[in-house]
Amino acid sequence: MVRIEKLRSRFIRFMYGRYGVDQLYKAMFGVVIFIMVINLFIQSSVMNGIIWLLLLLASFRVFSKNIYKRQVENSRYLKVEKAVRKELKFNLRRIKEFRSYRFRKCPNCHQVLRLKRKPGKHKTSCPKCNTELNVRIIL
Repeated sequence: MVRIEKLRSRFIRFMYGRYGVDQLYKAMFGVVIFIMVINLFIQSSVMNGIIWLLLLLASFRVFSKNIYKRQVENSRYLKVEKAVRKELKFNLRRIKEFRSYRFRKCPNCHQVLRLKRKPGKHKTSCPKCNTELNVRIIL
């Protein structure tokens, strides 16, 4: 038990001043696992190369002492991830509400409008820019 504590304290001293694990690292590791599972069936040397490259890059990020650059990389990743999640969430909402609503964009301000599903031609106004719209709902 004493040996494990010594090893633990050495590792903590080694990691002092290094960046460590963040969300980008976890995402990279998830991609590596996904590619490994695919590679079980395909068995491609190119995929093996990609796996090793991602693992080396992730390890470099964890042990890096340039904390500022790693934080900037992580914040860029989080910004992209947030946009992708928002788009996926909106598309799932569109699918769930397909039976009762239709979604159209305002040509003026590009605001997405949620309209009741009433087949035919309708006039509506954008709540953001008050532009009159002629909307045609087919289904």
